[in-house]
Amino acid sequence: MFDKKIIIVTPWFERFAGGAELLARGMARELNKRGITTIVFTTCSLSPYDSWWEDHYRPGVYDVAGIETRRFATVKDRARYDGVIRKLGRGANLKTRDEHDFFDYGINSSDLVDALGEYVDGNYEIIALPYFHGLTNSVVNKYPGKISLVPCFHDEPQFYWATTETLLRNAKHIFFNSADEKQMTIGQYGKTIGRRIVESVVAGVGVELPVGGNDQDAVAMPLPENYFVYAGRKEVGKNVPLLCQWFQAYVARFHRDTKLVFIGGGDKSLVPATDQFLDFGFVSEATKQQVIRGSKGVINLSENESFSLVIMEGWLFGVPAVVSAGCAVTKNHVRKCNGGLFVAGSEEFALALKYLEEHKTVRDLLARNGQQYLAREFSFDAVLTKYLREFRRYEAVAQVANLRSVEGRKLTTCATIRPALQIPE
Repeated sequence: MFDKKIIIVTPWFERFAGGAELLARGMARELNKRGITTIVFTTCSLSPYDSWWEDHYRPGVYDVAGIETRRFATVKDRARYDGVIRKLGRGANLKTRDEHDFFDYGINSSDLVDALGEYVDGNYEIIALPYFHGLTNSVVNKYPGKISLVPCFHDEPQFYWATTETLLRNAKHIFFNSADEKQMTIGQYGKTIGRRIVESVVAGVGVELPVGGNDQDAVAMPLPENYFVYAGRKEVGKNVPLLCQWFQAYVARFHRDTKLVFIGGGDKSLVPATDQFLDFGFVSEATKQQVIRGSKGVINLSENESFSLVIMEGWLFGVPAVVSAGCAVTKNHVRKCNGGLFVAGSEEFALALKYLEEHKTVRDLLARNGQQYLAREFSFDAVLTKYLREFRRYEAVAQVANLRSVEGRKLTTCATIRPALQIPE
């Protein structure tokens, strides 16, 4: 039995449905179900698409879907962060001070950072994610060697900053979401940081069908007869403009009446205002399942992924995936389980969609392959066991080190009385 409590630190929790929050939500829910008390520390900010420097919620303790959630006021100074963003927009070279300003004055909460000081005494395991935001950097760097990191790394400029090396050095444990994410980190930081990265755990992300879901909670959506789905944030960095461009070319080339349905938040202006596209925005969990189940497949052309929950959800709900050949993480997921198709250009994309539309038997087979892959590799039991095993291993090593230290001190004063305790290596 695991006798500690767990705190998960993440910038947003409740309304936002990005990959890191879904990871945090799933971990907290499933750990609590298994009798391991898990609470969430987060800010009072509403979501990444609202002001990071305004408190939508009051500070205090909340119940979010049965998870104890403690909210803290945000840092209100944003001028330095905006200055860094302007430099990034111009392609200017950043100084070390700029990198620190990006994290110190982005989404952050000094109240939360200070409050964690009461919980780093060894009775709690504290996990922070993702690396990209200031809150994670602040808590890990404030308490070196005390807080574990789930970085959710992508191949992006911030990954190569000196601040990221500092973060990795200060983390207690590092838990990667995929082997590809770990290999990328070893390639960049293996020589400077060494064994603690190489020996870090690839835990993955727990992905299972929700228990006790109610189809009656689903809102009837005006769904077309034939459609594919993009689920998640609408962002340039997720290749949404390219997806729309390729989809329009597919429809025009093969004279299809197929639609592309978007669910999730983000920049609505990225979706063209034509009848080929439908954007439903945020939807409930039950509605999301309904939309995905009725589709021909889930498409994710992002090349910056550390795991990609959205293609996993597609497999759970019985449809295949279409991903970018330029993303090692999603491509390797698809290849390992034969759960979909990966494409390297507009022509391959069009042929892939045409094939999936015309071959239901193949669609079903690909989805079943994906479901079996998830059951084998990413059940919550499998994923959470990796976290708990690493926590226990660390404690065992620390106890041995402590015994060695104690016996060493005894030898200093009592060396003539008895020999040092021999502890097996």
